[in-house]
Amino acid sequence: MQITFDPHNAADMQSMAQLVNFLTGNADSPDVPDTAQPDTAQPDTATAPAQPDTDCHGMTHDDAIHSTPASKNADGSWRAKRGQKEAYEAAIAAATGKDAPAPTAMPVPQPASAAPATPPAPIDYKTMAERFMAKMADPDGLPAEYEAIYAALSIGYDDLETNQTSIARLSAYMDAVDNGDDHDGCVRHAMSA
Repeated sequence: MQITFDPHNAADMQSMAQLVNFLTGNADSPDVPDTAQPDTAQPDTATAPAQPDTDCHGMTHDDAIHSTPASKNADGSWRAKRGQKEAYEAAIAAATGKDAPAPTAMPVPQPASAAPATPPAPIDYKTMAERFMAKMADPDGLPAEYEAIYAALSIGYDDLETNQTSIARLSAYMDAVDNGDDHDGCVRHAMSA
């Protein structure tokens, strides 16, 4: 059962109040208008129930296939709900009488030789530079002069502060120094990192 009423019409509101009172046990019986009498009242067009909003395909909003809250694309169609593209396109096809596009074939996954490694977190230049300067100040800190280290690691001094590859290589070189490797071993370690 569906009851419709105009909330701006005083008579409708009074009838609704009587009906609610009756249904909740607060009144004897609602006054039911006599249907034998013709209704001479003119419909109020300003307060007539609004027609449901439709999109450019003539479809009303459906929470099952359209995004919530209701919003439209630039072409005037309802936005599709995530994960409901096929159902959305089928509904458009049904509404417009056109065939829905064929579902796209999913690519067959190929076996991977190895899962891609997660890239390492960026290394802070200032922390790496302080560590490198401390090793340079120590007579036994570095196995070679810094110019030779830069050249072996293909590091440009002009972009060292911003080039994460250079920063990572220099940091890996120092890790190998800490492990006791000689210059060649440190270069191999840094270039493979």
